[in-house]
Amino acid sequence: MSQFTLEHLGIAVRDPDGAIDLFRRLLGASPYKVQTVESEGVQTYFIGDGGIEGATPKIELLHVVAPTSPVAKFLEKRGPGFHHLAFEVSDIETEMRRLADAGFHVLSDVPKEGADNKRVVFLHPRTTGGILIELCETIAEVPEQIAIPFEGQHLVAFASGPEEAPPLIVLHAALGSTELETRRLIQIWERNYRVYALDFMGHGESDFCSDVQLTIETYADNLFALIDHLDVDKPNLFGFSLGGSVALCAAARQPERFNRLVIHAHNVQWTSGDVERMVGAMQSVVTSPDSFWAKRLSAIHGASRWKALVNRMISFTEALAENHITDQTLSSVSLPTLVSVGSRDRFFGIQHAVSLHAVLPNSDLWVLPGVDHPIQTVQPASFASSVSKFLNR
Repeated sequence: MSQFTLEHLGIAVRDPDGAIDLFRRLLGASPYKVQTVESEGVQTYFIGDGGIEGATPKIELLHVVAPTSPVAKFLEKRGPGFHHLAFEVSDIETEMRRLADAGFHVLSDVPKEGADNKRVVFLHPRTTGGILIELCETIAEVPEQIAIPFEGQHLVAFASGPEEAPPLIVLHAALGSTELETRRLIQIWERNYRVYALDFMGHGESDFCSDVQLTIETYADNLFALIDHLDVDKPNLFGFSLGGSVALCAAARQPERFNRLVIHAHNVQWTSGDVERMVGAMQSVVTSPDSFWAKRLSAIHGASRWKALVNRMISFTEALAENHITDQTLSSVSLPTLVSVGSRDRFFGIQHAVSLHAVLPNSDLWVLPGVDHPIQTVQPASFASSVSKFLNR
């Protein structure tokens, strides 16, 4: 049995403009997607971000576009109001069989294509206490993979989300990648943003670029290569750990090219102790090739090059105590910036985020209780929602 998660509340409306205005005034939220589902004879308006902690509950407004549709019959009989509860499941066919065996009346033999990138099926209200229940399974969007020319080789970026939506560039950490770290956040952000996720040189799907010296500046050059190649106008930047340094470096160099920044789990003022702690963690992976993380790095970066990448990042990190972004440079970054950190970050304590917040002239500080350094420790839906609210402010 897969876990049932409340996905949205369905509400039938006769006046979608009036309903949208109501929820805008009530919740401060507007539709992030409008979509017609021809098979059901309705136009859908999705509001909110999923009922997650600290977020606006996700609501689907249903407006009739075909007079013979089930929703039209519902409105004629009951009038505007609550129509159905929708639950997300991971394996819809398995759940259909299980529920049918348990005596529920499943209203179709196979899932239908629904709105908001879902496969859906409904349960008859007479077997669910009078409530129409929808099961839905997300159809994973396959991001477009784009080759970015860089120093005679190629970086790889992944694009997803509506092309007309505001751009958001997502940058991973040292020894990380889009697939390893940020993909689950992107799956939420791509609802509302045109997301471009970059694998830095040597990482993930990008070329190794062995002739390029690894510095914060050359990683920022990776970012500018993406922006120039794709002609991305005034993107927001999200940077995790190393990605945060790259975002700050790029914003200091060409602030006019960016909109807002979010910097998570980042260190500004590297001490010898910080370097020793981070280098020690990386060296332990190299000397333990059968460990979980060694196998994970091999799978993400390639069996033939992951050790070379770790050794390059060790050298890069050892230089940071003498070659980090200075306070003078940071104080020139006046873009609105959200600085976030976990209260249990094993590598960079809260003091690093406090220091960064203090020196950036236009920043907010957010401490996440109980969260460690790896971005896998954040709750993706609530974290992504809070970031979105800052970017949309």
